[in-house]
Amino acid sequence: MTYETTRLFFRPLEEKDAESLFKNVYSDENVNRYLRFDTHKNVEETKKVIKEFLENNQEIYVLIEKETKEIIGTIEIADKSLINQTCAIGYLIGSKWWSLGYGTEALKQTISFLFQNFDYQLIETVVRNDNKGSAKICEKSQMKLDGILRNRRIDKIDGHRDDIRVYSITKQEWRNLS
Repeated sequence: MTYETTRLFFRPLEEKDAESLFKNVYSDENVNRYLRFDTHKNVEETKKVIKEFLENNQEIYVLIEKETKEIIGTIEIADKSLINQTCAIGYLIGSKWWSLGYGTEALKQTISFLFQNFDYQLIETVVRNDNKGSAKICEKSQMKLDGILRNRRIDKIDGHRDDIRVYSITKQEWRNLS
């Protein structure tokens, strides 16, 4: 399944995306600062991770900038619960594209895509407390801060414990935005 915005095209992750994702996202220390895995040192690491994602049937889309045809990030639909009608969204955008509105554009469109095409009643996103840019993306996407979970992550750089923020939007809240 594919979808798009004015500036972005979304399609499922493929093995052939390794070079671009390595160059623009997984080797980017600014992006990986907030992730649990380490910055990739070579494209082979990225190929291995993509292969694992595909083998595990993870629902990951690449974000392609329409103007340049360049892959600038990924967005994942995870933690899907048919019983509770909920899912979570995770996203990565290469730092070269930060502060240009791509994160908000991608998150808003993915929320709309999921609510329009599936029976989800709530969509959530988890953000590290020190990732202020990602928190802004959630807020600009009209997600509400549900709460801060204390000491949930260990910072891989200095080992301190960090809080996470949980944001969500319900289908009714999303409908009321229209």
